[in-house]
Amino acid sequence: MQAGSLIKKEIMLGGLNCAHCAEVINEKVSKLEEVESCNLNFINKKLTINIISDSNEEEVISKVVDIIDATEPGLDIQVICNTVKSNTKKRELILGGLNCAHCAEVIGEKVSKLDGIESSNLNFINKKLSLEIKGIADNEEVISKVVDIINATEPGLDIQVVSKEVKSQQSNQVKRESDVNKKDLIKLIIGSIVYIFGIYQIATGFESRLADLLFIVAYIVVGGDVLLKAVKNAIRGQMFDENFLMSIATVGALVIGELPEAVGVMLFYQIGEFLQGMAVGKSRKSITALMEIRPDSANLKVGSQIKVVAPEEIGIGDVIVVKPGEKVPLDGVVIEGTSMLDTSALTGESVLREISKGEDILSGFINKNALLTVKVTKEFGESTVSKILDLVENASSKKSKTENFITKFSKYYTPIVVISAMAVAFIPPILIPGATFSEWLYRGLVFLVVSCPCALVLSIPLSFFSGIGFASKNGILIKGSNYLEALRNVDTVVFDKTGTLTKGVFDVTKINAIGISEEELLEYAAFAEANSNHPIAKSILSYYNKELDLNKIESYEEVAAHGIKIKYNNDLILAGNEKLMRSENIFYSPAKEVGTVVYIAVNKIYRGYIVISDQVKEDSANAISKLKSIGIKQVVMLTGDNDKVASSVANELGIDKVYANLLPNEKVDKLEEIYKGRTEKEKVIFVGDGINDAPVLARADVGIAMGGLGSDAAIEAADVVLMTDEPSKISKAIEIASKTNKIVWQNIIFALAVKIIVLILGAGGVATMWEAIFADVGVALIAVLNAMRAMR
Repeated sequence: MQAGSLIKKEIMLGGLNCAHCAEVINEKVSKLEEVESCNLNFINKKLTINIISDSNEEEVISKVVDIIDATEPGLDIQVICNTVKSNTKKRELILGGLNCAHCAEVIGEKVSKLDGIESSNLNFINKKLSLEIKGIADNEEVISKVVDIINATEPGLDIQVVSKEVKSQQSNQVKRESDVNKKDLIKLIIGSIVYIFGIYQIATGFESRLADLLFIVAYIVVGGDVLLKAVKNAIRGQMFDENFLMSIATVGALVIGELPEAVGVMLFYQIGEFLQGMAVGKSRKSITALMEIRPDSANLKVGSQIKVVAPEEIGIGDVIVVKPGEKVPLDGVVIEGTSMLDTSALTGESVLREISKGEDILSGFINKNALLTVKVTKEFGESTVSKILDLVENASSKKSKTENFITKFSKYYTPIVVISAMAVAFIPPILIPGATFSEWLYRGLVFLVVSCPCALVLSIPLSFFSGIGFASKNGILIKGSNYLEALRNVDTVVFDKTGTLTKGVFDVTKINAIGISEEELLEYAAFAEANSNHPIAKSILSYYNKELDLNKIESYEEVAAHGIKIKYNNDLILAGNEKLMRSENIFYSPAKEVGTVVYIAVNKIYRGYIVISDQVKEDSANAISKLKSIGIKQVVMLTGDNDKVASSVANELGIDKVYANLLPNEKVDKLEEIYKGRTEKEKVIFVGDGINDAPVLARADVGIAMGGLGSDAAIEAADVVLMTDEPSKISKAIEIASKTNKIVWQNIIFALAVKIIVLILGAGGVATMWEAIFADVGVALIAVLNAMRAMR
C-alpha cells in the first residue's frame, strides 16, 4: 500500500486521565476495518488514525467518536482538520565553520529575542540552529533576519537552511568536514617562520628595523583576521568578545615596544585556537559516530523492481528490502526472511538478535546475514531512529543548572575583568610614586588576555553532550543535561513492579474450584474478563483459549480497584480481588498461594479462585544489587498488586520498602511521602513501564521509563528511557552522570583557578602575556580534551 492511500487524522481527547481507558479506546479503534493503524498517545491525549483512502472519512470518524464516548463518556473530543496546521513552523540552519562557543551563545540569545521566533536552540556541537517560527510571521523574512544576526556576529560561516535533501545528507556532513583548515594552517606556518627569523635576528644581536618590520609582518599575517573581526564587532557594539580583547592586548603591547611578545602572544593564541578547533572537530566526530544510526537510503519494492529512495519518501504500508550489511531504514514488520540483527547502536547490546517473519523490526538495527522483506508501519519522521536522533540532538535545549550558571557568569566575568584591567593600567601610575605607565599598562594587558571565558563556555556543554551521547550508545536515552545533572544526586530509587521488575507476562498457575469443575470456573472467569484489556484478563482468556459468545453477556460493570460484575446466562458473576468479595458480603477462603488471585462468585455463592503469576526479570536482582553498591540509600517498590505478591518480590530482590494495593493516584501520594524532609541534593528516581505510570514519572525528579524498543508513550512520558527494558541500566546511567559531572567540575575549578592565579600574578607584575595566553587558550584546549573523556 502506498503512502498516498492513507488519510491521516488526529483527534484530541480533552479530559482523558484514565490510562486503562486509553488502551481500550486504542485497541477498539485499531480493529475497525477502515483503519490501517492508529496510536493513542496518553501523555498528550492525541489519537492519530490512518484511514484507508477509499473509506468514508466522516463515517469512520463518527465510529471512532462513538467508541470514545462508549468507553470514556464526557471527554472533550476535537477532530483536528487537515487544513489546520501547528501555530509554529520548524526550520533548521546548519552553521558550517562555527567554532567559537561564545559566538554561538551570542547568536542563540539574539535569535531568541526576534519577534517572529517562538523558541530557538543553537546546538554548538552539531552546528545546528533549530527555530520555531510563529505561524503569523513571514517565514522567509524571519530566516533573513536570523541570517543577518549570524553574519553580524560571526562573519564567514557557511549557512545552510536545511531542506529535506540537505537533511538526508547530514549524516555524512561531519565526515566530509575536515578538522584542519588549510588556509589557517598556511597562515600559521608563514607567520611562525617570519616570527622565528625575527627572534633569530634579536638573539644574534643584530637588532634592526628589519627585525621590527619582520615582527609587524608576522603580526599582520597571523592576526590580521582577528583585528578585522574586532573592528567589525566593535562597530556593532560587541566590545567584549575574544577578538576585541586580544586585539587591544596585543596592539597595546606593540605601542609600548613589546613587539616580540605582542607577535608571540597573537601567534600562540591563533595556534591554540587552531588546536582547539581540531579538538572540538574530533569530539564532534566522536559524538556523531556514537549516534551514527541514521540510514541514508531505503530499498523500496515496487512490483518486482527495487528502487533506491530516501527514507522520507516511503509511507506506511510500503514494502522495503533490507540487504545483509545494511541499516534498517524504517520501523516495520518482517513479512519474509530470517536473519540476525546487530542492535547495539540502539541498545548497547553486543549479542546478535534473531528475527523472522511476523516479528517487529526497528530502524537503526543492522541486518547481518540474510535478505529481509519488511512492511513499513511508521513513516520515517515517526520511526524509532528519528525519535532517538531528535532526542539526542535537542538534549542541549534542556540546560543543566551548571550550564545556566556558566552562561550568566560569563556575561559578568568578562566586563568585570576588563574594568579591572583598566583600573590596573591607569590607577597605580597616578597613585604610586615612581610607577611607570608602560609597566602598569602591560599588567593591564595581561588581564585582558585572561578575560575571555571560552574554556567554560565551550567545555561545559561539550561535557554534557558527550555524556548524553555515550549514554545513548549504551541504550540509555537522556532527554537533557538537566536530567544528567540530577542523576548525580540520586539517593532513592522507586520502582513500579509489573513490567518493570517483573516481565509483565502473566500465566495461570492454579485453578481452585469449589462445588463446580475447574472448566466451569475458568469459563465463568473468561466471560467476566472478556471485555477487559488488563494483562491478567488477557492471561485468563489465553489460558481458556476458546471462542466466547459475547452476546450471552447481558451487562458489564468494572469496579475500580475491585474487579468485574457481569450478567451471563441470567447468572450474576463476580470476578475480582478480596475487596470485591468483602464489599459484596460473600464468604470466601483466602488463597495461600503467592500470585495475583482472581476470586469468582456466582449468584453470590463463592466458587473458587484462579492464581495468576508474573515472573521476575532475570536482570532485576542484579539491578538492585548494583544500585546499592554505587551508594543508593533506599530502594522502594510501589505496586497495585496485593501485599503477599509484593512482599514476595521485594524479599526476593532485596528491596528496602514496599507499598502494595495502590491506585495510580495513590502512587503519587506515596511518592510525596517519600519526598518529605528531603533536601535539594537528595533526588528521587521513579522507574515505571511508560504509560500507566505517567503521573508518577512526571512528579519524580527523574522519571525513567522501562519503555522497551519503540514504545512511543514511554519515550514521551519519561526524562530517561531505557531501550532494553533492563533495570541494571539505571546504575549505568547514574555512573555516566557521576563521571560527566566530575568532568564538568574539574573543568570549572581548573579554568577558574588558573585564570585567578594568572590575574593575581599579572597584577603583581610576575605573570607575562605568555602565562596569560596559557590561561586563555591553553586552558580551553585542556578543558575540551578533558570533556571528551565523557565519551569513554
